Amino acid sequence: MKVTNKGQVTIPPALRKRHGLLPRREVEFVDQPDGVLVVKAARLTRGKRVLAALLRGGKVKGDTESWLRLTRSAS
Repeated sequence: MKVTNKGQVTIPPALRKRHGLLPRREVEFVDQPDGVLVVKAARLTRGKRVLAALLRGGKVKGDTESWLRLTRSAS
C-alpha cells in the first residue's frame, strides 16, 4: 500500500471491520523500533474531549476554578 502526498493510507475493509475502525473513530500512532503501530484511541469522557480540543487550539488559559466551571457547566 502506498502513502499519498498528504500522508494518507487506506486501511483494508476487512481489517477496519475486524478491529472496529468505524468512520470518525480516532486512532493513535505508536512509534516502534521497526515501524509505526496504529491502535484505536482510548475513548475519552465528554469533559476530557472538550479539554483536549481546547488544549489543541491553545485557547484555554486561567486558574483551576475556570477549568472546573468550563467542564462542569456543559450538560
